[in-house]
Parts: sequence; structure tokens; C-alpha cells
Amino acid sequence: MIGEQVEHPHYGRGIVLAAYRSGSEWLVRFESGLRFRRPRWEFAGQNQVRQETEAAPPPLPIRPPMPPSQAKMRRLIEALRFGVPPSAHLRELTIGLAAERESIITALKQSPEIGGAVRAVLGEYGHGKSHLVELSAQEALEGGFLVATASLDLLELPPHRAFDIYRELMHNLRTPESDEKGLGPLLRRADKLGLRSRLREGARLELEPLTITLEALANTSSLRQQHAWQSWLMGERRSRQMNKATPRGVRFPTIYRTGHNARQVAYLLSGISVLARLAGYRGLCVLIDEAESYSLLRAQQRPKATLFFAAMIHTAGGGREAIPESALPQHRFRHYPTRYGGEQSLFFLFTITHGENQLPLEEWLAPEEILLLAPHPNPQEITAFLQRLQDYHAQAYGYQATERQGQLRRAAAEHLSLAMKRARLGIRGLVRLSVELFDLAYLHPDYPVVEMIEELGSQFGASPPAPPAKDES
Repeated sequence: MIGEQVEHPHYGRGIVLAAYRSGSEWLVRFESGLRFRRPRWEFAGQNQVRQETEAAPPPLPIRPPMPPSQAKMRRLIEALRFGVPPSAHLRELTIGLAAERESIITALKQSPEIGGAVRAVLGEYGHGKSHLVELSAQEALEGGFLVATASLDLLELPPHRAFDIYRELMHNLRTPESDEKGLGPLLRRADKLGLRSRLREGARLELEPLTITLEALANTSSLRQQHAWQSWLMGERRSRQMNKATPRGVRFPTIYRTGHNARQVAYLLSGISVLARLAGYRGLCVLIDEAESYSLLRAQQRPKATLFFAAMIHTAGGGREAIPESALPQHRFRHYPTRYGGEQSLFFLFTITHGENQLPLEEWLAPEEILLLAPHPNPQEITAFLQRLQDYHAQAYGYQATERQGQLRRAAAEHLSLAMKRARLGIRGLVRLSVELFDLAYLHPDYPVVEMIEELGSQFGASPPAPPAKDES
């Protein structure tokens, strides 16, 4: 091809100097001295190249759309690859948390009767603390509680900023019958039921944010003004829209952003739980995850964080003697009691990781209020989990599980249970590793189950179990 003489209908004879695009284009120097890069089919005797070039590409195979049920299972499996079960499948994918779950259910039942309850979840990373928080939220919503959650972060939401935590809790507040987050559903229901006077009877202060907000909402029909008051009570800044609805002769209260504001935050959350009881709910459930950020705080930051958790435990725990009210300092501009009057129902749960600089939980809480999270599920429980995971995996990738998956499921349960007893594997790691096992069995159908189990056991220093029995089911 290179150096070959060719004939062009317009430029005459020439010599091919180079070829491009797999030979479909030529660089030619013509006898006139000109050099052009032209399609190959323009030259004499090359028409068949044009036909091949212009031929329509073969049509791509049309893949039928994935059924909605399979797409749903595919999303579930992808979430489990990170070790985090979706909330819709949280209960059925819970492993080894039966005792902790029973303790939380008991506390939720006692909260309306005695005014509140406290649970501290203490465990290592990956042992299911966040899983237990979301599980508690579901139990509380089904039990008729309002649920406010916050996940602490050392940079964005550190534990020593009580006001920021309060704002995060209010913006994440959920009600059992509505998908709308925030105080809006509760405040509208309270206004519809006319609960202002009943709430005022329980307030221990003349001017405080919750009762003033209900008065303002009743004094205006403007949606903008109502939204401004609602946002302010949820921790946002005061706006001019609120001035027109402010009751006459009333000094505007303040939600303090700085200073010793732990008492006020606890008082407001107590008042919201009282208002929830008046509105027909069971109370307020406050859940705080990732409280291990406390151990990473600076020395000058820890006292305020300690005051926040102490105030919340004091308020939810009925003013226990371990944290006397005198140990909680007042704000320099306004004194607040630690709890609202009336029928309070405030359940407070927070998670924390083992570390050097911890909250004095043993001094504040009773042993039954501290949940030491060290799940040790037995092989039967893990086998049941793997059975559910196998069904989801088969639905996600459209195959029929065989005896091979059954052997893998039963043999892997022994190794996974042993790894958790030896503290070499947490809940999150167990979930992720289980998904990888079924991925291997699906993608490599010739991979012997015995070798797969031997490699699994070698990761945790365990000897392989006896050959798996045949699945009679």
C-alpha cells in the first residue's frame, strides 16, 4: 500500500505516503506536487472500500428492561456491599442484637409511664451501633413516638455545640403518620387541637420559645409568618416576618446559640415531648449517633459536651441523683429549669465507641442502661441470615440457587460465627463478606466450594469444617 501508485479522478496520479484509520484514508503526493489526505474509496479501483465503509453497523441487541422487583433487589445488594442494610429490610437483616433490641423496646414502653428513659450503646466500630439507632427509630415510630435523630461529626456537628445538635434534631424530626420532617406536623396538629392553654399550664416559665411560638401561630394566617416562626423554633435565625405575629407586650425569648445552653436545650426537648403527649403521641425519642467524637475533642471543648449529655440524661432520667441539677450551670442571661411541667415522655439514646477520653457513663447510668455492644450470633442465626441473603442475591441477578449455594451457606456460617467470637469480624464486616461469597459463587460457577471455604477459614486462622452435608430442603 505505501509507495503504491494510485489514480484520483480530480488530482491525477500520485504515490501513497501513509495510511490512516485502518487504511480507510490515504495521504498521497500527486505529480502536481500537492499532498492531500483523502478517503481511500475516492481512488480508482477502490469502490468496494466505500461500500464496506458505508455499510450500516449491525444493530445492537435489544435488552429487555429489568423488572422492578429485580432492580429493587439489585439496589439492596449494592447497599449490602457497604455493610449497611437499607431501612426497609433492617429488621430481617439484623444479626445478634436481640438482647439490645429487647432493652430498647422495654425502655420505650416505660418512657410514658415514668417520664423518660436513657440508653447508652457502647461498642467498637462496625459492631452495629448505627444499625441499632435506625432500628430504635423504627421501633419508636411504630410505637407512636416522634423521632429526632442526629449523627455527630467532629467538624460539622461536634458534641460540644448543644444548639447545633438541637437544630439538627429538629430538622430530622419524624412523625409516625407523615413523611414531612421537622416541627411542622406537630405544630399544626397542636394548633388544630387548641393545645396552647394546656401546654402553658405545664410551662415553668412565663416567656419561653415553645409557648410563644404557639401563640404566634394562632395570631396569624400568613403562611410566611408561620413558616418563619416554625423555622426559628427549629434553630434557624429570627427573621422580620416574625415581628407582625409576635404577641403584644411580650418580650421576645431567645434560643441561645452560645454559652451554657445545655439546660435550655434539654428544657425545649422536654417541652416538645410534653406537647407530643398532649397531641396524642407517646412522646419524643431522641437518638444521637457517633457520640465517640467526644473522645477527639480538645480539652477546653469537653466540659460543654459533658454538660450537654449530662443535661439530657438528667432530664430524660427523671432528675437522677448521679447528676444533680446544681451541677448544670445556668445561662448568664436567663435561667431555665431542666424539664417541662406536665406529662413528659423523653427517651434518649446515644452511641459511643470505646476510648480513653469517655463520658463517665458508669457514674451516670445504671448497668442495665448501658448496652455493651459485642454481638456473638450463633451459627444458626448466621445461617438464617445467609439464607435470606441468598434469596435476595438470586433475585437480584436472576438465577436459581442450587445445592452449591446451600453448601456454601452452611459451611460459611461456622467460620463467620467463630470470627465474631474471636472479635476478628464485626456486623458490618460480616455482611460485606457474605455478599462477596455469593458473588464468587455466582461469577465463578467452577470455583469449588471446599476451596472457597478453606480460603475463608484461612482469613481468621480457623481449620476448615467437615464437608458440608447435602441440603435436604
